Order: sequence, then C-alpha cells, then structure tokens
Amino acid sequence: MATLSFKLSSEIVSSYKRLSYKVWYALAEFVDNSTQAYENNKELLSKQFEEDDEVLSVYIDYERGNSLDKDSITITDNSIGMSKDDLEMAFFLGNPPANNKGRSRYGLGMKTAAFWLGDEWTITTKKLNSTKEYTVDLDIDTIAKGNLNLTVKSSKADIEEHYTIIEIRKLHRRFVGMTISKIKTFLASIYRFDIKSEELKLFWQDTPLLWSEYSDDDFIKNKKDELCKRDFNFVISGKPVSGWAGVLESGSRNKGGFALVQAKRIIQAPPDGYKPESIFGQQEGGRNDLINQRLVGEIFLDNFIVSHTKDTILWEGLEEEEIDKAILNEIGDLKKVALEFRKTTIDDRSPNELDFKIAFNELMKELTSPELTDLIETKEIPPDEIIQESNKQLKEMITDKIEPTEIKINNLQVQLYIDEEMSNNDPYVINDPMSNSSEIIIIVNKNHPFWGELDGPIGIKNYLRQCVYDGVAEWKAWFKSGSIHPDTIKYIKDGLLRLPFEIEKSSVLQK
Repeated sequence: MATLSFKLSSEIVSSYKRLSYKVWYALAEFVDNSTQAYENNKELLSKQFEEDDEVLSVYIDYERGNSLDKDSITITDNSIGMSKDDLEMAFFLGNPPANNKGRSRYGLGMKTAAFWLGDEWTITTKKLNSTKEYTVDLDIDTIAKGNLNLTVKSSKADIEEHYTIIEIRKLHRRFVGMTISKIKTFLASIYRFDIKSEELKLFWQDTPLLWSEYSDDDFIKNKKDELCKRDFNFVISGKPVSGWAGVLESGSRNKGGFALVQAKRIIQAPPDGYKPESIFGQQEGGRNDLINQRLVGEIFLDNFIVSHTKDTILWEGLEEEEIDKAILNEIGDLKKVALEFRKTTIDDRSPNELDFKIAFNELMKELTSPELTDLIETKEIPPDEIIQESNKQLKEMITDKIEPTEIKINNLQVQLYIDEEMSNNDPYVINDPMSNSSEIIIIVNKNHPFWGELDGPIGIKNYLRQCVYDGVAEWKAWFKSGSIHPDTIKYIKDGLLRLPFEIEKSSVLQK
C-alpha cells in the first residue's frame, strides 16, 4: 500500500501576518501567557510579590518611529519567567501546554501573534530562582527559508529576578487615533476580572488600564422596585453554562449584548457582543432597537471550544441553537422590559454625552495636529484633469475585474463596487454622478487607511451610507438642478440621512 507524508513547510510562518486578527486579540496572547504563568505558579509568585510589595504587572509599549519599519512593540511582565527548557517548549509550534484548560490552550498564541504583528522579535526572560537570563532572536525571513535553529544567548542574573520581555520589530501596520483608543478599551474589557480582583496591573504606555463595572443603579427596576437583572444556570451537551443578564436604564449601540467568558477572560464582548437570535433578532446589518441597546450580561463557557485566536467560541453540533433556546427560557421576559421601558423622550440610540466628549476630543487632537497643518499648507493639489484622468483609469480597471452590487432606485441604477485590492494610496471613494442620467458608479476602497478606523457593522454601514449618499446627492443635484453647488448637495444629502428615521417611523405606524 502506497503512503504519503504529511508535511508542513517552514514558510507557513509567513502566512501568520494574514491571519484575521484584531490587534487587541494579538496583544492579549502575551497577557494570556503572563497571567497563565502566574496562575500555574501562584503560590511561589504570590510569596515573592508580597516580599517585593508588587502584583503581577504587564506593560505594553508602542514606540512609533519615523517610519513603519522603525516602529516597535514591547511587552514586559514580572511573571515567573522561563527557563531554557520552558523556552524550548514555547517554540514547539502547536504543542499544547501541560495545563491546557486555562488561557494557554494550543501552543500557537505567542508565535502567531508575534509574527502577525511584525517580522522580527526578541524574547528575553529570567525565571525566578534561576541565575540565568536567556535571549532568543527570531526573524520570519530566516525561518521561512528553512533555518529553524534558534540561538539562545545566556547571561548571569540575580536569583530573585523574574521577568519576560518581548520586543517586536518591523511591524506590519501602524496604530493611530481611534485604533489605540480601542486597543485600550478592549484590553481592559478582556482582563476585567483580573483588574477588578487587583491580581493584575495592565499598562498601555505606562498608563494603567481600568475597568468600570455596571452598578445596580444602572439597571431598570420594575413596579415592585425589583432589579431587572438576574443570574442563570443551565447545562448544554453536558457542559455547565452560567451567567447573568440585565436591562440597562440608559443603553447604547455599543453596550448591548453578552460578553462570553472563559477562564475569567473575555472571548467576545460589546460593542461586538454575543447576541442570541431569539433575544436580539437577526443581526445582519447591525440592528439598533432598544433590546440591542439595553440588554446586557455575561455568559461563562469554561468547557466550550475556543478559536485559536481566542476571539470566538467554536460551537459544536447544535450547541449554539440550544444555548439560544435556554437563554430565551431564562430571561425572555427581560426582552419585553428592554423594549417597553421609556426613561425619557430622547432616543437611546443617540450618542450619550460621554460618547460625544470622547469623540470630540479625539477629533480636536486630529484637527490641531502638525500633520494636518502640513497636509493643508504643503501638500500640492494636482490639476483637475490629472485627478479626473487618474480616477477614470482606476474606475475602468476596477469595473472590468469585479462584479458590482446593483441597487435599483426607481429609474436610477447604482453600481456599488467595494474593492479589496486598491492601494492604500488610492482615493477612499470614486464616484461618477454626471456621466449617465440613469446610472451611478460608486467605488469604495477597502484598503484606505480610514477603513481601519471603522467600528464594527454599524460603523461600516454608516461609512458606506456616506459614500453612496454623496454620489446620489451629486447625481440628483446635477441632473435635477443642473449644477453641483455644495449647498444643494448638502440639502439633498440631508434628506437622505433622515431616511433610516423615516423608515422606522413608517414601520411603527403600520403596526
């Protein structure tokens, strides 16, 4: 009988940069290793921390250089550290740890996350009660060429020292503005239990990340003055499930949904919360009704399978459907409370004052930055004909290679192209509203840097809405009034942006 050998190329590491990671989940891999190492050596480390008046601390520092190839990320912890044997196990790809029921599951996290972030990295570590510090350098190009031998450098160190320092260089992407804000928010959320218990201090650029839990005052009370918040417990496929759910008095689109928890570590959480269909309805398009704003909670799923990037639960068989039914049975009445309660006449979907202040402050930083001054004062504007010709060539190339989404608006045909292969230097959107009285071509560039600022399905929906409505407003201004006057375009677009409200109002009147 003939046989085949199952082989893995060393070039597989080059594919890690193409993993579907969010940067906060990649960084969380290192925090997972630090916290799990502490948990595995808790008695020994707790004694040392008490003597040193310390707690487990993890520092994440992002150093931005003059260019992307000069940027770096450094993660430093004071956990147990690693011996030479520990290092050998750490670089055994896919070899799960002896304790694979905690936060370190598959023996993949540190390697995949590091190479997703950058092409080169160095790990320096010193284990408590050892007299040796070890340093290992890794280079993705060297490994991809088949050189799998790693040189371990050693030096003498104090026996009481304990730490691991990982520096990642030649980063694949830069982090600015709202992305950094989201990194801090998501990391604080992921490690909310560790931060709350004060077993972990987690820092971004030397600033501690904090987590604020809901208090009883945040939840609705019924006519009997009882809190609309309760615990639940049930079993799915022999696996225990527990958690709590409550109805917020003041909700928002970013708060609704459940946080999924495993090993006291968040897997998924608002604003991308887990939303069982029986409670929250179908989520295609990003629903934003009162249930999706106000109903919140946490679900603990310690015995379920998690993805190797630890950002989603991998349901087996009918597990998700069974959990959906069980949650409806446990808290179905809260769905009605969330839908019917009215605190004020103000639509809860409007951003609250804190949301406004955060967004406004971020915008002010952007508007007062030297980069904006340089852009306005020094960047030259090419002649109109050059811009038009460049856009024309891009339009012809894109419309030839991909199929559009066709949208029929009475006698107007909108051809919407969303391109994933345009350069990040190409325009964010190209539209041609004046060439054809019955057709508009709109091309959206998914590789534009601004695309990375979009926050979940609602952010994407609103961005695409702006791109499409700009084109429609320009088309209507040209073919209905004969000019492209800015005030006319804004007047038309104002009506288009009121469309979601009009649709919702019509649906309410029809009920």
